[in-house]
Amino acid sequence: MGGSPDEFRMTFGEHLEELRRRVIISLLAFGVAFCVALGFQDQLMRLLTRPYRLAVADLGQSMREEYKKQPHAPVETLDDAMIDELEKGKVLPPDAIARLRAAQQRERERALDREAPTLPDDLQAVSLGETFGAYMQICTLAAALVSAPILLHQLWAFIAAGLYDHEKRTVRRVLPWSLLLFFLGLAFGFGVLANLSVEFLLSYGDVTLVRPQPAIGAYLGLLFLLLLVMGLVFQIPLVMTVLASVGIVSPRWFRSKRRHCILVIFILAAVITPPDYVSQLLVAGPMLLLFEAGLVLAGRAAKRREARLAANEGARAT
Repeated sequence: MGGSPDEFRMTFGEHLEELRRRVIISLLAFGVAFCVALGFQDQLMRLLTRPYRLAVADLGQSMREEYKKQPHAPVETLDDAMIDELEKGKVLPPDAIARLRAAQQRERERALDREAPTLPDDLQAVSLGETFGAYMQICTLAAALVSAPILLHQLWAFIAAGLYDHEKRTVRRVLPWSLLLFFLGLAFGFGVLANLSVEFLLSYGDVTLVRPQPAIGAYLGLLFLLLLVMGLVFQIPLVMTVLASVGIVSPRWFRSKRRHCILVIFILAAVITPPDYVSQLLVAGPMLLLFEAGLVLAGRAAKRREARLAANEGARAT
């Protein structure tokens, strides 16, 4: 506790100088990544809007197939009459007549495809600056993800100076797994869940009554929220392990809530996916695996905690 006020002021000033240096490095790394992202902004926009285009393509195909199943008044055309006359007069061989009728059927199917209800395959910009804002959002996201190692390193280098050795060891064990799970959640959310969620939202209701015309800002807002949520959801095993390791929640309590968690997971999967078992399992399966992995890890963490407490009690007794 000794030391003059000048020494305390110098120490505080050194901390401010260290913070300033770390912030400058972080801003430079983010700025460079952002400038690079600007050079690939169209490619990034095409990548991030891919779930929407895939959902529209899948829905368009199903809408066309459903439209073809509905009864439609047959249209007798001059070509139909001509083919009938050619067949009656035996002007052409049967295989040629069959090819003509197949061509006519294909033309009718193409006509039904053109008449079937469709969804817009492009996103709208409903305000003057919405396009600019959307591009800035995707460049910011890309820059944050690319520069994340540098940003986290600078943050850790500043915080670690004020931590005890056991706290540093804990962060070094937990942080890499947390980042890995977070990026796995992002990949799952973008690669699987985004397409299913957009398809569900676009297909809700009768598109002939309410035609969806999504704006790019609303789409990106939904996508970013979905990615963030899935990144946090994939932290479930880590959170369960930490809670069990510090004794806040026991593994027995987690196991007692297994049925409730399974029910909630399948309800969530049924709500946000199309009505087929494959899509529901694609969403519910990873979440169930995360919860079961959390149960195993929490049990091991609780055993290590009990052993540590027993060792401490033994050390006190001696």
